[in-house]
Amino acid sequence: MGKISQKKNLSSMQVLKTLQLLLQGDYSMGELVQRLNADEQGGVFNNSVISKYINTCRYIGIKIPKIQGKYYVANLPFGFQFDEHDMNAIKTLQFVIKNNFTNKSLAIFNNLVSKLSRFSRREITTVEKENYIFSYELFERAIAKKVKMKLLFKNRAELECIPMQITHEGNKTYFVVYKNRVRTIDTQRLAGIELLGEKFVDPFDGNQVTIYKLRGDLAKRYQAREHESIEKNPDGTITVTNRNEHKDILLSRLMRYEDLCEILKPKIYRDEFIQKLNDTLNNYGI
Repeated sequence: MGKISQKKNLSSMQVLKTLQLLLQGDYSMGELVQRLNADEQGGVFNNSVISKYINTCRYIGIKIPKIQGKYYVANLPFGFQFDEHDMNAIKTLQFVIKNNFTNKSLAIFNNLVSKLSRFSRREITTVEKENYIFSYELFERAIAKKVKMKLLFKNRAELECIPMQITHEGNKTYFVVYKNRVRTIDTQRLAGIELLGEKFVDPFDGNQVTIYKLRGDLAKRYQAREHESIEKNPDGTITVTNRNEHKDILLSRLMRYEDLCEILKPKIYRDEFIQKLNDTLNNYGI
């Protein structure tokens, strides 16, 4: 019995050691094996053992997804929860240190913030067919909270951005985000998404009504968005009234309708739409 108890105690400590390392950073399985064995003799940790320890952590409610080949501590049943006032205080303190203290002091402070963020509750999830609904919910939560997010691509690229909306075309789903410009990201390119603590200011700053006409088969199958209304015309076309959709998102979407779409007003949108079409045609030598 003594040997069995000793073995259980050792396994418990190794589970905690694995969790401790994951709280310090995000690592691939190979990196976990290397780091965990650094202070051990005889290679105690291997892929199978670490996988078992990670599953033990998952069993007690700690979410540890694998994204871009690395394991993340996505959330903890304990930890700090920073609100907007906390984040503003941290930013103010960082600004004061940056402008009044040495670079060494700023580096120490930034390192402290980094450690705090590891123990704060993170919101991160994978983007895959089995749990698309979770990534959609997290994306919409970022919009509601007005916090920036990080897109983690399957090719290991990353993009910190402002979430704007989710769109669907056929059997594909897209995340529409803003980073210097509006970008439409195919969710099939993504490995995961993560909410960041930083608040954003909505890049849409208007209260615009846009009216456009659709014709042909598109007019027959078109379904109004939540912020749109449709009027059917005697000639088989439809007139769509669109309210408060970000201009860049709207024009990008209407561009896909090509000559089946005509913007009626406002004139500035109509002129920009025509210019975009002409630029596209020129790119193809038409």
